Amino acid sequence: MEILFSIISATILSYLFLSACYNLILAFASKTYKPKANSTELEDKPLLILVPSYKSDEAILDSTKANLKVCAKYPLITYMVVADSLQPETTATLIQLGAKVLEVNFEKSTKVKSLKAAIAHLGKNKDFDAVLVLDADNVLEENFYQAILSNRAAGHLAIQGERLAANQNTGMAVLDGLSEKANQEMLCKGANQLGLSSKLTGSAMAFDYDVFCQYIVQLNAIGGFDKELELLLTSAGVWIHYAPELAVYDEKVSSSADFAKQRGRWLESQYTFLRKSIAPATRQLFKGNLDFFHKSMQLALPPRVLAPIVLVVLGLLNMIFGNSILAWGSFATLIILLGSYALVLPRVMYTSKIKLLLRAMPGLFIGGISALTWMKRSKKEFLHTTHKTINS
Repeated sequence: MEILFSIISATILSYLFLSACYNLILAFASKTYKPKANSTELEDKPLLILVPSYKSDEAILDSTKANLKVCAKYPLITYMVVADSLQPETTATLIQLGAKVLEVNFEKSTKVKSLKAAIAHLGKNKDFDAVLVLDADNVLEENFYQAILSNRAAGHLAIQGERLAANQNTGMAVLDGLSEKANQEMLCKGANQLGLSSKLTGSAMAFDYDVFCQYIVQLNAIGGFDKELELLLTSAGVWIHYAPELAVYDEKVSSSADFAKQRGRWLESQYTFLRKSIAPATRQLFKGNLDFFHKSMQLALPPRVLAPIVLVVLGLLNMIFGNSILAWGSFATLIILLGSYALVLPRVMYTSKIKLLLRAMPGLFIGGISALTWMKRSKKEFLHTTHKTINS
């Protein structure tokens, strides 16, 4: 029994150790990033902003009001809300505000279906140079248009912007914001610094319009369409650039229930696309496409919330069984993992919220475990996370 436990423990520990080392390498790589000066003499280009909104009446009204104020000084921007199951009065108000509204109705709604419907409605409109995809709650920063123009002028076809936390009203929202920041620093900025594509995060994503039209129609994801899209792009040799200067404010989940549902959706899509992509990615690796292979292997990373818990449990159990090597190996791996987070997370993001964070920790762990129970359900239906008005 002890031998079997040691074998299982060593296997799990090896997986978590490699993952922690990978995080640490990306964390160090992210620290080599130097902001590039954006050109101030850029020709304005037509931009399409697409905002799929499913049952998010309050959030879409608030974000549209804020975003149209930012967009008002740029006449070449078309702002379109894809209204899925919004109230009639909401769509009427959106039109009054100045947004274009495309109403859709699906038997089973997904973000991919909404984006496909928008492209089908617009067609391959050569008037657009680029498209920016937002979530219903996203609020644009003032300089977003210049950031897109600059990165398009540099030749980037796929651009991932930074999602800043819009709310810190609960401990769970703060923790969600910290997790997002760690992801962006390591998997976006760090990967780019090593010459590899950034991950996509579902919103604050800008694309060459023709490239977007070409690949969005090939997607079929129920959840995690960003993962399917990044695999498709990198398999075709399209590099994904991370641009922190393209920033939007994004609502973070405020409860452990929403956290569990959201993470369950993400985990299911992550491991589903890992299974689908690993074989073709390996074949393309031998043809020189390291980027696609890296993107596939990135999907093998363990859940960010559960990894530290598993390491602590492994360490304690191995101490009980008297296996000091595996016990200390578990704690050493935990230090490496936490060290990678310490490298990339600015202290200002959490030092003033320590009490709030500590109170939220039990809910975070429960939510992380509960996420596993949502995975099976998310295979068949899109698990919608409700967006609310932000009161941070």
